[in-house]
Amino acid sequence: MVTRETIIEALQRLNDAENARHRIGVEAVSAVIDQIMAPNVEGWRNGAHVPDRASEREVERKAFGALVDYNREVERTIVEPPFAATGWTIRGTFDGQPVRAPGSSQFEFNDDGRVQRYWMNFNPEDFFYRKG
Repeated sequence: MVTRETIIEALQRLNDAENARHRIGVEAVSAVIDQIMAPNVEGWRNGAHVPDRASEREVERKAFGALVDYNREVERTIVEPPFAATGWTIRGTFDGQPVRAPGSSQFEFNDDGRVQRYWMNFNPEDFFYRKG
């Protein structure tokens, strides 16, 4: 069974990679995430099924590319192997306007310490600046 320490390390690598986007580029971030995810990973984003890693890579290209100064701060983490949950806030700038998007992710890790399944929840409207 995967250990608590392995899960914590994987979550830290995931967050570090995402926050390095402005230095290393979107493709490099996705390559690091590929190493953290199991080959047959599947997920759910706001209840919509994400059948494979390739599908999530497309979303990453858009999200990491749109927010030029993307930064995700993890505010809380709960680990109970093989599961983990994080609460986070993404901040950045889109079209010159500030973005603040809180959300959460839940993960199920396999015995190799890689994410087998994940569930991500956030309000998509938080990623768009609204005047007024």
